[in-house]
Amino acid sequence: MRTSIVVIVLTALVGFNPANAQSKSNDTTARYFIIQASISNLQEIAIGRLAAERTGSPEVKAFAAKMATDHSQAEAQLMQLVRIKGIQIPKEATDPPVEDMMLKNTPAKDFDDIYVHMMVSGHRETVGLFESYSFVGKDPEVKAFARQMLPVLKEHLAAIIDIDNSINGKMAK
Repeated sequence: MRTSIVVIVLTALVGFNPANAQSKSNDTTARYFIIQASISNLQEIAIGRLAAERTGSPEVKAFAAKMATDHSQAEAQLMQLVRIKGIQIPKEATDPPVEDMMLKNTPAKDFDDIYVHMMVSGHRETVGLFESYSFVGKDPEVKAFARQMLPVLKEHLAAIIDIDNSINGKMAK
C-alpha cells in the first residue's frame, strides 16, 4: 500500500512547478522528506485505529492506540512546520490514505501477525528515512524535526519488535 501511495504522490510531483510554489525553502529534499513523513504518519494513524478495533491482543491494542496518538501529534507538528516554512505539498500527501482492504479483510486469527509484520517493516523504513534526513538534510528546521522524532520512532520499532517476538515465541534479539 505504501508503494502505491508513494507512486501517486511522486506522479503529482512531476506536474509540480517550483516557480509557482512560493515556498520559502528551495530544498527539494526537505519537501520530499516532508511528503514521505506525512504519508507515513497518515498511514500509521489509519492502520493504528483499525488495529485497535480489530485485535484481540491487549498488547497489540495498546501499541496500535499509541501509534494513532503519536503519529497524530507528529502530523500536527509536521503540518505546522509546513505552514511556517511555506512548503507546498500535494493534496495526496495530506489526505487520509485509502483504506487498507487487505488488512481490513484479514481473518481475525491472522490479523495480529500481519499487522505486527507491517509495523516492523514500516517502522524500519521510517526510521531509515528520518535517520537519513537528520544526517544529510539541508533545511535546519526540517532536520530538527527529523532529529526530534527519531527517538520516538526508534521506541516504536523496539516496542513492535518485542511484540513480534512475544506473539511469535521468538527469543529477544
